[in-house]
Amino acid sequence: MIKLEKKSDCCGCAACVQRCPKQCISMQEDEEGFLYPAVDKESCIDCGLCEKVCPILSPSSPHLPHYIYAAKSKDEHIRKHSSSGGVFTLLAEQTINAGGVVFGARFDEKWDVVHDYSETLEGLSAFRGSKYVQSSIGQSYKQVESFLRGGRLVLFSGTPCQIAGLKRFLRKDYENLTTVDFICHGVPSPKVWRMYLKETVARQCEKNTVSPHPISGKNALVEGILFRDKCLGWKKYSFAL
Repeated sequence: MIKLEKKSDCCGCAACVQRCPKQCISMQEDEEGFLYPAVDKESCIDCGLCEKVCPILSPSSPHLPHYIYAAKSKDEHIRKHSSSGGVFTLLAEQTINAGGVVFGARFDEKWDVVHDYSETLEGLSAFRGSKYVQSSIGQSYKQVESFLRGGRLVLFSGTPCQIAGLKRFLRKDYENLTTVDFICHGVPSPKVWRMYLKETVARQCEKNTVSPHPISGKNALVEGILFRDKCLGWKKYSFAL
């Protein structure tokens, strides 16, 4: 059974939730808005699978990189709409063109960040660009496992913790899996993001005498969000809402 002595014992990857055979673990939001596993002790059978897939309780052995490359997309449009050089898009396009599936983080209709997958080139644009918010992983690990067992190529993009959770969840290496993570400085709270977005939209509505002030929907004021907009150039990133 997953037992959190302190919050630093959990990275919020949700691998334990998806591996539990009795579905007795759920991710619950704390007062700061971060998600942590909660166990229904009445349903738990103490199988230990949740502990085995936890990247904190069962960490992988550290290793050094084999090769290091520097790269960027030659497509200026892709670079401008990416956080850095657009390499994710290049890898994702190769995967899709080979009949594979790409997983990444996107905004949902409420502008919360969720993990999802695409089997088309058109669907990749939603994953492009860093979101700087902890994404809700949902059932992505189970979906990845299903595609891999079916022989599909899979590219999975996420935070280092999410990649570690996926690797522990799968419990074996797959030659048809490529993972893409990034140097992470920690994730802000989804709750803080929701509060910021709501307050910002409310101020705009008051300024423009608009009522009501929806965040999502047919008459939404928010049409797009870029955390690293290039309107001020590459050396002065800006947040665009």
